Amino acid sequence: MSTDTSTAAGLSQNLTLEQIRFRLGDVIRKAFKHPQTALIEALPASGKSYGVLKWAAETGNQITVFAPRHELMDEYKNWCAEDDLDLSVARLASFHRDCESVSLDEKGNPADELTEKLLSIYRQGIKGETIHQKASKLLGEQLPCLEHGECPYIEGINIDPESYDVLLGHYLHAHQTDWTEERYVAIDEFPGDAFVQEYTGKVPPAVTAYVEEEDLLPFRDYEELLERQSEFQEEVELWKQEVWSHYDSNHVLKSKNSSAHALGPLMTLANLEKERLDNRWRHADLGNGKVAARNTEHEWSFLLPPNLGEAESVVALDGTPVLELWELVMGTEIERFPLLDDGDRQVYLEDVLGLEIVQTTENWNAYQGGDGVSPTVDIPVVEKLNDLHDSTPGVITSKEGLKQYEGRGLNSLASRTENYGNLKGSNSFGTTRLGIVLGNPHPGDDVVKKWGALAGYSVERHEGTSGKDTDYGYFGNRVMEALIRNEVLQAVMRFGRKEVEGEKGATVYVHTSALPDWVEPEKRIVSVDSWMTQKDGMKQVIEAIRELDKRDIRDWKTGDVADRVSIHARYTREHLKNLVEQGYLESWQGGRGNAFHFSNVCVEEAPEYGYVEFTE
Repeated sequence: MSTDTSTAAGLSQNLTLEQIRFRLGDVIRKAFKHPQTALIEALPASGKSYGVLKWAAETGNQITVFAPRHELMDEYKNWCAEDDLDLSVARLASFHRDCESVSLDEKGNPADELTEKLLSIYRQGIKGETIHQKASKLLGEQLPCLEHGECPYIEGINIDPESYDVLLGHYLHAHQTDWTEERYVAIDEFPGDAFVQEYTGKVPPAVTAYVEEEDLLPFRDYEELLERQSEFQEEVELWKQEVWSHYDSNHVLKSKNSSAHALGPLMTLANLEKERLDNRWRHADLGNGKVAARNTEHEWSFLLPPNLGEAESVVALDGTPVLELWELVMGTEIERFPLLDDGDRQVYLEDVLGLEIVQTTENWNAYQGGDGVSPTVDIPVVEKLNDLHDSTPGVITSKEGLKQYEGRGLNSLASRTENYGNLKGSNSFGTTRLGIVLGNPHPGDDVVKKWGALAGYSVERHEGTSGKDTDYGYFGNRVMEALIRNEVLQAVMRFGRKEVEGEKGATVYVHTSALPDWVEPEKRIVSVDSWMTQKDGMKQVIEAIRELDKRDIRDWKTGDVADRVSIHARYTREHLKNLVEQGYLESWQGGRGNAFHFSNVCVEEAPEYGYVEFTE
């Protein structure tokens, strides 16, 4: 783990996008020449994705690019067709996307019985190509996609890589060495858990299915392997030396046990190699960068980095990388090549991208699990932005957050909504000039612990720490930086990335304190008097005032309003006083008992969901 600081020198004066992209070309050339995996750290919109294609066109080198989304791959494909590049390109085939026998509904679930069977076999670790070759044995019939010639999926995976300047695929395509051997490789954005396979309850029966057929291991089942491993150390060591692969599809094809899995050998090895961590998780080093972790509920996670050893060179692209996690998921040491130094990054956000970042709360607001989401606070804030800017903002939040906002009015207040999990490689907010990020995507303590266990660290939340002061120890805090703070910043930078007719950038409000420490937002903390709960009755009070106005009653007392609402007179009085303080009513005292009198100033301008004030 090291950093080449020479790539980030001397850009602070009069920073421009043209200057950055010129420097980026040098960084890309240097990174591809580096003998080990290189990581180019370049913030979004700096042109790094296009830059690797430009490098390929200039050098004549063949390149394979792995990316997270079809939308981003489409963009790569369009760039290849431009006259300046003119690169031949092929999209790598996907079993789920290109096999005509696989039918999925809009949510990605099986649409018919055949697809359910195919995906069940696929989940046993059998590759799509093998499923096609062994369809009669596995299904008892030929696949429909093979009835009138070759399946498009099979045609797609059997292309000749030498015929194409550029191959485009998902991260998982990186496991196929045919597509990386003697080619340059670019990995666009952090793969996250793309190389992680999760198993709940499947490992013990899969290990049993494997050991009951493996002659070199003297165990009858999973339980006996755990109980008697120490008695058969010689046999275990011999098996480790003799087993030629930790992936064995033939084991599944031959086994009569329906729990058999192609990764049965690897699952067996993990149980033999696992070590207990202080937080009661287990870690297993499986060799060649492969690792596994087991939580306290006996659920396993296997991190299986691709073997890119035969590639000419490997370059990773990321705007906000955490080097420790990149090295973990790639299973190798990585050299970091930053495009900008620390001082340049804030200038880049403001002057080059044209982003005005406004932080609206000091609260952490962890929304991923849904527990911390507060529609009664958040929706009035979004409504206020409509009023302040005379425009509807784009909204980014968690998937659970969007579920809770559904039916509460957000859709009428937002130009577009999206969840954190759908942002990688997306430019859907590229021309959106007003946005708000609601909450942060904290995945929960168990996910932070999982990444720690995969790296061999015991991660625990330090007692008494919470919110933005949460402390998981060094490695856990690095995970938090990658999965929370950097994801919030990535969400912010989705807005206004495209310049159209000289207009660029966006004003983005951030309703969480989970920004990276180096970001310097303008702070305008909001105070919210929400009118969205039924019990507080503010909406009833406003409707009653509007009814009085319709009857040309311009001067009223608390009782006149209380008679028209279902809440107690005391609460009615409090709401009227609040409306006075907020400028919607005026009041005075007089008459019998020196009672309060009220009249309308501008109740017709009152918001629907609540009163919001920003600190200056």
